[in-house]
Amino acid sequence: MPEAPVYTPAGSTRRRVGVMLALAWPSILEQILLTLTSFVDTAMVGSLGPAATAAVSVNITLAWLTGGLLMGAAVGFSVQVAQGVGAREVERTRAVLRQSVSAAFFCGGLLGLLLASLSHFLPFWLGAGADVLPGARSYLFFWSLGVPFLSCLNVFGACFRCMGNTRLPLVVDVGANLLNVVLNYFLIFPTREVVLFGGFTMPGAGMGVGGAALATALANAAGGLTLLLCLFQRENVFQIRRSESFRPDGAILRRAFSLGLPTSLERASLNLGQVFVTRVVATLGTAALAANHVAVTAEALCYLPAYGISAAATALVGQSVGAAEHREARSYGFLSAGAGFLLCTLTGAALNLFSVPLSSLFTNDPAVAREAAGLLRLISWIEPVFAVSIILSGALRGRGDTKFPAVMCLVSMWGLRVPLALLFVFRTGLGLWGVWLAMGIDILGRGAACVTRWVRKRE
Repeated sequence: MPEAPVYTPAGSTRRRVGVMLALAWPSILEQILLTLTSFVDTAMVGSLGPAATAAVSVNITLAWLTGGLLMGAAVGFSVQVAQGVGAREVERTRAVLRQSVSAAFFCGGLLGLLLASLSHFLPFWLGAGADVLPGARSYLFFWSLGVPFLSCLNVFGACFRCMGNTRLPLVVDVGANLLNVVLNYFLIFPTREVVLFGGFTMPGAGMGVGGAALATALANAAGGLTLLLCLFQRENVFQIRRSESFRPDGAILRRAFSLGLPTSLERASLNLGQVFVTRVVATLGTAALAANHVAVTAEALCYLPAYGISAAATALVGQSVGAAEHREARSYGFLSAGAGFLLCTLTGAALNLFSVPLSSLFTNDPAVAREAAGLLRLISWIEPVFAVSIILSGALRGRGDTKFPAVMCLVSMWGLRVPLALLFVFRTGLGLWGVWLAMGIDILGRGAACVTRWVRKRE
């Protein structure tokens, strides 16, 4: 086995910035490429008609909740990995990785089995109409088959990032999503004639929206299994072996549960709040709902870099804490937040400047595009603060403080955004602008809370 890397404090601010950027840029690029790929995937499903799009939309809440629960598992093990690397505890880190393998398949398998067994009922309970139900049921069933491997993608990808290897998850995730797009062509559409290079017959399964879900499941399987194999490779300095024990380790699992449960609850409260606010928007009419969807989709391009920097902050802060270099950990938190603030100031300015053409990419309705553009100009001023909250939440998790981001999210979503959205929409007549104003106040509150927590918490 190759010699394990030894954590070395960067020392100077300049070196810390270099280390942070080296870890952050692959994660930033990964977030951007995955989002662009999802746009292509959405367009391919949308070509089947409104019912197909609605079939996917009905299940999006379940996908969010599933992703949130799996994110909890990822945090629970990856933070232990980061701290083990920093403490130079090679065998302990390898033990955590072995436990992560068992837990990833157990959690993903349990969630997948539950969703598959309820796939006939959940879309109906979520309000799918008679014309949407068949596609929604098919989509959820096939999508649930890939959940165990989605769990592997999330957990193992987070562990590799916290070992300091952010390039491998980038390559695997991008490859899996490109495979998803290719499989879509063969699984969604029927066999057809293609007028290209003289014309030829393109084979297809004609599964419709169910084919899109199966393509996603197969792509997740390819990505998840690839990361799993990489854990067993000799080139991996923390290589695990099949001959070693994968039996449950109570201490590691309890630590993973205490770290991961708050994150799962955080994501659940956030996603349920988003669902509630979307229902409020729906009361304003179809045009408002469309403008909100367009603005949310376009805004994501602005703050995606923050999630990449957040992943780097979790790894670097976690390794510093493991090495008992608490001053180094604080410095990485401040530097990461500062870098995110500056970067999202630039992307926010671009969002403001190009709000109209950007909105027009996602709709051919001029009125909807104008409304969405106005919302983007409003929120663009707050994007830097949003970046700070995302990055410092990641830094706090690296320090093992996962409860604060969870409590903060619960309070800000249900104590600020939801009540203010109801007040602004139904009492002041601000309409959709009121919903986004409530979101802005929520983001400002989160940013202030995260900065205060990071400044005051010394260890």
